Amino acid sequence: MGEAVLVFPAGLPDGLAFRDRAKAMGLTVVGASSLSRDPAESAYEAWEHLPYVNDPGFDAALAEVVRRHQVRAVHAPHYIVWKHLAERLGQIAPGARLTGGASPQDNERAYRALRERLGAARAPSFWPAMGGKPPLSVLERAGLVRLVDAIPGMCGEEKMVAVMEAMRHAPTGDVVEIGSWWGRSAALLVWLARRYAVGKTLCVDPWSNEGLVQGEPMVDAASADVDADEALRIFEVNLAPLACGDLNYIRAPSMRGAALYRSGAPVRTEAFGETAYAGRIAFLHIDGNHAEPEAAADCAVWTPLVAAGGWIVFDDYEWAFGDGVRRVADRFVEANARRIAARFEAGAALFLQLRR
Repeated sequence: MGEAVLVFPAGLPDGLAFRDRAKAMGLTVVGASSLSRDPAESAYEAWEHLPYVNDPGFDAALAEVVRRHQVRAVHAPHYIVWKHLAERLGQIAPGARLTGGASPQDNERAYRALRERLGAARAPSFWPAMGGKPPLSVLERAGLVRLVDAIPGMCGEEKMVAVMEAMRHAPTGDVVEIGSWWGRSAALLVWLARRYAVGKTLCVDPWSNEGLVQGEPMVDAASADVDADEALRIFEVNLAPLACGDLNYIRAPSMRGAALYRSGAPVRTEAFGETAYAGRIAFLHIDGNHAEPEAAADCAVWTPLVAAGGWIVFDDYEWAFGDGVRRVADRFVEANARRIAARFEAGAALFLQLRR
C-alpha cells in the first residue's frame, strides 16, 4: 500500500476536492466522518467512523485510525477540526502532518482583498462608439469575478474588467464566443449580456481533440491528454445555473457553426433547450484554435456579422506559443481602420469596437 492520507470530515466539498487531487497523485485516500450515515462514504476507497472532535475519545480514536492505515497526512476541511489538529496532531500521531487549512480570517482577508482590488481597478480608457449604461458597482464586480473564478480557465481579472466596460457600451444583439471549453469566459459573458440587456449568448466549440491541434509541439502534447467529451460536460455543469434561456451552444467547428448561425434556425441542445438568436452580433469573442489559418478563418466568417457599434475581441493577441492571432488581428485592423472606433489591449486580448 502506498502513502495514505486521511480526510476528516470527508464529506465537505473541500475534502472531496482534496480526495480527487490526492488520488490523481497515486495516494491511498481514507475518508472519515462522525455522522452515523455519511453519503460521502462511497466516494472513498477506505472509510472510518470517528467520534466528534469535542468527544473525549476523539484523540485516541484518531491515533488508532492513523496507525491502522499508516496515514502520513491528515486533511481537515472543517476549521474547528483543523485548529484542534494544528495544536494536537504532533501528540496524537507523531510523524503525521497536517495539510494547509483556511481559517475564517483567511477567507475574510481574501474577500477584503478582492473588494479592494476591484475597487482600485481602472477600466480601459477609450472613446466609445455609443453611450454607455451605468457601470457595475464594486460589489457587483467583485461578486462577478468571484463567480467566474469558480470555473477553471485563463480569463484573468484585467480582461474581466475590460469585458465589463466593453459590454456596457455594446449595442443590442447576440454575444458570440468562438472557443468556450469549460465555460469560464462564457459565464462572464452571459451574466453581463443579461445585466446590460445586450442579447443572448452563443458558444461555438467542437469540443474535440482534433480541434485542439495548433501546430505547436508543447501545446499539442498537453492537449492530447485532455478529454474533450468531459470538457463539454463540465461546460454544461458550469453554465447550467446561468443559462436560463439566454445561452446555448453549437458543438461544431467554427466554420460549420457560422453556417448554422447564418441560417437563422434556433439552436437546440439537450442541456439548455431551444434558443433563438437575433442574427447580428453585438460582442464577438474569438478564442478558438490559435494557429494562423484557423484564426484567419474565424475572423473571415464571423467578423462580417458584427453590428455597427459592436465589439470584436481577439483573445491571446499576446500569446507565449505563437503570434498567429496577432498577425490575423493586425491585418483586420489595417484593412478596417476606418471602421474601428476604439482599440485597446487588456489581459493579453485585443479589443476593437466598430463605428456606429
